Amino acid sequence: MMFPFYIRMAILLCVGAFAPIIIHHIIMKLWDVSTLRAAEYTFIVCIPIAVWMAEKINERWNDEDQ
Repeated sequence: MMFPFYIRMAILLCVGAFAPIIIHHIIMKLWDVSTLRAAEYTFIVCIPIAVWMAEKINERWNDEDQ
């Protein structure tokens, strides 16, 4: 069962908005690194999240074509 479009987009928005912030703070606190170093690590860690989000958005476009 697929959720309605607006629910899927809300989930993607929340993941895209809050996941990097949470990851950044976790990296800063656990590894005791500077803000800049934590931002660099966050960027690297968030690449799989961005790929997942792109796949989900692409699924939406493919759903419309059918």
